[in-house]
Amino acid sequence: MDISQLKYFVCIVDSDFNLSSASRKLHISQPALTQYIRKFEDEENTELFIRSSGRLVGLTVSGENFYVNAMNVVKHHELMLKELRENASTIKGKIAIGVPPLILTVLFTRLLSQLITKNPFINFVIVEEGAFELEKQMVLHEIDFAIILQPTDLKQQLFSEDLIHKDELTAFMSIDHPLAQQDTISWFDLKQHPLAIFKETFMIRHQLERKFESLGFRPNIAITSSSWDFLLESTRGSNFITILPSPTRNHMRMEGIVEKHFDQPISWHVVLAYPIKQHHNRIEIYVKRSIIDFFTKGIDIEPIK
Repeated sequence: MDISQLKYFVCIVDSDFNLSSASRKLHISQPALTQYIRKFEDEENTELFIRSSGRLVGLTVSGENFYVNAMNVVKHHELMLKELRENASTIKGKIAIGVPPLILTVLFTRLLSQLITKNPFINFVIVEEGAFELEKQMVLHEIDFAIILQPTDLKQQLFSEDLIHKDELTAFMSIDHPLAQQDTISWFDLKQHPLAIFKETFMIRHQLERKFESLGFRPNIAITSSSWDFLLESTRGSNFITILPSPTRNHMRMEGIVEKHFDQPISWHVVLAYPIKQHHNRIEIYVKRSIIDFFTKGIDIEPIK
């Protein structure tokens, strides 16, 4: 039995013994797949499958042992070919990084610019979505890395999280706002004032809702948006208050707007999340190390080697 035939066998089992489904995945005819099964069992004088009314319904004990061994052989064969291709003289590839728009502007502009400029043969796909949506895409393996906020809903046994930035959420308002004269503000100070905050696809929105619920009151949410710069701009010359990460102040014109810290602030902790797996390719290892070193050690990006 060659490696292709092992893949046929594994695919049949992974398709819940549905030969029609397996044949579509393998791009071969169902009769050919049936013939392959019979031929192998006859040649080896064994039965791998349990049958009922002419259909495959499960594996025999021999079949179960063979399936475990076949999966290992197929996995190692694919890994061997993958490493062979990666060792080519020019490292090429594609990597998808999910970043919420706010974090992209506030923290990642310089880093991504360096990554892309210094690695012209790597296709960096930047996915701009809210943290909740990025978590979904991470679970579905649609992206390789996600830059999201703690706490996440990712399962610890399936995903790793490396803390890369720590800050807090603060309130932004007009210099003429009644709360603008206070040194710090409490969450209860917000009860009587209209808020401009993120839509529900953003983790910050959920952090705020949990905070308000824990304090036992419902705020007056007047504006929701996915645009952080619009939220900040909406406070200029108005009675709206928006709540954003403190570093936002460095990326907008702040004339007429003041930032106020909370006496009990909500943390804004940014993490690099990625799936746990036995083998990370060279590009994945490089991207992970580059991002972590950039934020934790202040090291500029070097080209992949």
